[in-house]
Amino acid sequence: MPPKKAKGSSSEEKAVLDYLVKVNRPYSANDISSQLHGLVSPAQAKKLLNDLADEKKLERKINGKQQIFYAIQTSIEVPSVEEAEQEEETIRGLEQQLSQAKDENKVLAGRLQGLTNALTDDQMRERIAKLSAEVKENDGRLTQLRSGEVISPEEKNNIETEHAAMTKHWKARKRMFKNIIDTIGEGYPGKISDLFEELGIETDEDVGADVAIIGDK
Repeated sequence: MPPKKAKGSSSEEKAVLDYLVKVNRPYSANDISSQLHGLVSPAQAKKLLNDLADEKKLERKINGKQQIFYAIQTSIEVPSVEEAEQEEETIRGLEQQLSQAKDENKVLAGRLQGLTNALTDDQMRERIAKLSAEVKENDGRLTQLRSGEVISPEEKNNIETEHAAMTKHWKARKRMFKNIIDTIGEGYPGKISDLFEELGIETDEDVGADVAIIGDK
């Protein structure tokens, strides 16, 4: 009769037993070999699992040719009522944090959508420059006409209407630019003026343009 193997003499056996107790779920020999990343081969895992089952350290269930092994439930440490309540409190706290994170994500997603739909910095600078040039040209024409040059009422009305439309467009773009800058400014760590300088942005004030004065002419 072959000598009985000494209990606890195999580190591989201990690794297999400890793993099944830790995960507390059924596994086959092939599963164990895979989960332990090749520490034991499938054949070794099968022998170790059967040895542990024979020693009443594991439960063994046979279904046809397949053998499934799992930890004896009486060996699983059951948390106390206090520990269970503490775990539930932790879970509730994490769920609250998750809910808050989702709400913050919605707010940030909305801001991002607004910035995505707005003009880029380059497009905005180009548009402002074009509108400023058009307003300056129209303002010059209007000043010249108001100085006394005779034009027809129809032509004068057309010019003033065009000037008013351009000024209105300028004001709308100015408000849009201000809204975008205000949104960026909420999260920008420094001064907005420093950001303008870094990006090469020139405001109306920088070039001496005042839409209120021009619009009142």
